[in-house]
Amino acid sequence: MVRVLFVLAAIGITIYAAIDCLRSSDDEIRTLPKPLWLLLIFAVPFFGGLIWIVFGHQAAPGNQPPRRLRSLGPDDDPDFLRTLESRQPRPDDEDKKK
Repeated sequence: MVRVLFVLAAIGITIYAAIDCLRSSDDEIRTLPKPLWLLLIFAVPFFGGLIWIVFGHQAAPGNQPPRRLRSLGPDDDPDFLRTLESRQPRPDDEDKKK
């Protein structure tokens, strides 16, 4: 069972590393050219992929996607909740209208 898990992990890491290497631009690859990285990934299946993940890939500084700010719902916004309290009629006001 352990051997099967090791083989599946080796296949998964190898496929992930190969696809990641192929999709990376030349600016994102460190130390070796892309063909040598692919050769290393496939020549040493488990450890080649791990070496690629640790040492081969770096994010280009200007290619980071912009962070999305989390939007607040109305029930999470304290300003909105304060305005609700001021909009609701008070029991005193209803007695005065009658």
